[in-house]
Amino acid sequence: MSLHRLPPSPISREEFARFLRRCVPPIGWTERLAVGTSGGPDSTCLLFLIHRYLQDLHNEDSKRLPSAVVSLTVDHGMQDTSAAMAKHSADYAKALGLQHITTNIPWGTPPFPERPKSGEAFEGIARDARYAVLFRAMTKSRADVIALGHQGNDQVETSLMRLARGTTELGAGGMRRCRRWGMGADGGEGTLSWAGHEGMKRWIIRPLLEVSKDRMLATCDENKLEYIIDPTNFQPELTLRNAIREMVSKNTFDPGELVAASNLPKDIVKKLNQIQHGVASLESVEMDPTAGPDQLRGAVAVLSEQVEDIDSLVDSAFTRCHLPSPIGSYLVSYRGLSTIRDPLVKRALVLRMMRYVSFHAWGALRADGNRRRNSINRIIECLWTPDPFSAGMTPFTAGGGVLWTPVLAGFGLRIPMGPGASPGPGEIIAWLATRTLPFSVAKLERLGLPNPVRQDVTDQLLPMLQNRHENPGQVFHTLWDFRFVLRMDIDKIPDELAQGILHAGERVAIYPNTRWIWPKVVRITGPTVKDEIVVHSAISIPEQGLSDMDKATLNSAKEVNIEEITAPWVRTEWARSISAL
Repeated sequence: MSLHRLPPSPISREEFARFLRRCVPPIGWTERLAVGTSGGPDSTCLLFLIHRYLQDLHNEDSKRLPSAVVSLTVDHGMQDTSAAMAKHSADYAKALGLQHITTNIPWGTPPFPERPKSGEAFEGIARDARYAVLFRAMTKSRADVIALGHQGNDQVETSLMRLARGTTELGAGGMRRCRRWGMGADGGEGTLSWAGHEGMKRWIIRPLLEVSKDRMLATCDENKLEYIIDPTNFQPELTLRNAIREMVSKNTFDPGELVAASNLPKDIVKKLNQIQHGVASLESVEMDPTAGPDQLRGAVAVLSEQVEDIDSLVDSAFTRCHLPSPIGSYLVSYRGLSTIRDPLVKRALVLRMMRYVSFHAWGALRADGNRRRNSINRIIECLWTPDPFSAGMTPFTAGGGVLWTPVLAGFGLRIPMGPGASPGPGEIIAWLATRTLPFSVAKLERLGLPNPVRQDVTDQLLPMLQNRHENPGQVFHTLWDFRFVLRMDIDKIPDELAQGILHAGERVAIYPNTRWIWPKVVRITGPTVKDEIVVHSAISIPEQGLSDMDKATLNSAKEVNIEEITAPWVRTEWARSISAL
């Protein structure tokens, strides 16, 4: 008896509602939801499904849902079809009665690089440029959440691409349904992928990662949705993703076959060969690249669920392990850590602590110590040592700009000097993660390097002060040390200080304060240290945008016995998150 495969079914209303509920950001839905559209079948399908879902709920109590949808398209101008696809996206959004914004990539205008030439490896460049433009478009449209149309086949390709680069089992889980945008790369303001503190308030959701490509097409057919196929998606010689897509579709994973049929670059061939090794290293699931898309989607789905399970286990572990410590640090008890046995949970916990206290951009690989296995394993070995003092352990760093210190935690934090220390009454063994101490001013000057924690903001304040009466309501924001956001209300700056800046050459800077490397705002009236007057040093807890875990961490923060100076025109808030997303 022959078995006939049933035709793919369109995505139902109820099914999509379930997909979307699994993508709600931790802060809930915001007023406006952006949808990244390209004119292709996936994004066209997603825009249709979101619009239909919100229309269905129009007459219900939908206060907690987005009240508006905006379609965002990036015209990269790299293929002949790009303008036509952008126009199709605009026309379809208009037909649905939705706002639409098309933005061209301004190739050659900093921070954007020159347009890649024909034959150049452009996948990474195009992706970074596209996301930079999308972020700007989100800002323009006042949308804090963007939905992208990646589907199950894309998820498989992403997993295999990561395995080609030597990822761990967690990385092989592919893209998250929901994730924070993050701060971008370490380059700072003016670099292509920079998002800064605004990126910590933006979210990317991917509701369709469980859906196969053929079901997306079936949904388009069922609802008579028109779309444009990008022919470059099916040219394996262009990108690693295209090459993987070609091999998966043919149920083969012999790079030799593809090389014979296409003129693949050597770097793509090398990565394709590395995938087999990466697949063989997986322990939680059997993944057969030759078994076809269905088996691969199932395997990657298992890995994705494992990532979410581990996130939940780490959340629970933090609840057991976390002890109060000053803002910007993170303290965990050995007693709580000792209950964790799973090596994947240990690794995930360490990485989240590193990302929380690091002075590298949140979300950048450097904040995770570049995820070097030897470094992460060293941290795990130390943190899970029952008595680090008898073992002779001292404070150490292992990447990410994080200092790990064994302490005795009780009413305060005690760092024993010398081996053989033991907890006193009411004390327990714990590990404190803090930012590493910055280089001294003298050392940086000797090396000819800028000082990242001494930030002069006068040039940014000056033009705002010059027209503050004609243009009231101006606020200056800056991300200091990738760890704190400082908000300066121009209208509230005292006239005496404003006049000093405008006419007397006075300056305003942000300097490090206390051993915890907190920021303080300094008024500089002359050339010597005596001319530096601290005008603000208080740290405030953010009023909105925090996950429940971040609220618990900050609200339990240990007070530091220092004089706190407050200026009504300055507000300083912690900028990083301990959450998984």
